[in-house]
Amino acid sequence: MKNCNGFTLIELIASLVIFSVLAAVLIPRYIDAETAAKYRAIDVGVSEINGRETLTWAMVKLSNTGYLNDDQVWTQLTTDPGTVLGPDYDWPSGPTIAGGVLRFKQEMSASLIRTGSSRETPARWRR
Repeated sequence: MKNCNGFTLIELIASLVIFSVLAAVLIPRYIDAETAAKYRAIDVGVSEINGRETLTWAMVKLSNTGYLNDDQVWTQLTTDPGTVLGPDYDWPSGPTIAGGVLRFKQEMSASLIRTGSSRETPARWRR
C-alpha cells in the first residue's frame, strides 16, 4: 500500500467541518446583503424625489410669480417632473404633501415624511 493515493478519513472530516463553518457564516451574510441592498434602493428613491423637489423649488423661485408657498411647489412637482420614480418603485400610500409610503419591487417599503419648503430651503423627504 505504499503507492495508494487518496484522502484519509480525518482529512475528509476536516474538510467537511471547514465547509460547514464557511456555509454557516456566509449564507446569513448573503441574506443580510440582499436586504441591505433593498434598503439602499429605497434610499436611492428618496434621493431621487429630493432631487426633484430641489429642482422644482428652484424653478418656482425663478418663475415670473416667484415662490409663494409650499402648496405651489407641491402642485408643480406633481405636474412636472412628477413623483413616478420608475417601474421598480410605487406608492401604495401617497405621495401627499405630508409624505407617503414608498415601495421597491413590491417587497421593501418605507414610510416617508415630507417637510415643506420655504423661501430659503426646498422640501425634504426622509425615512
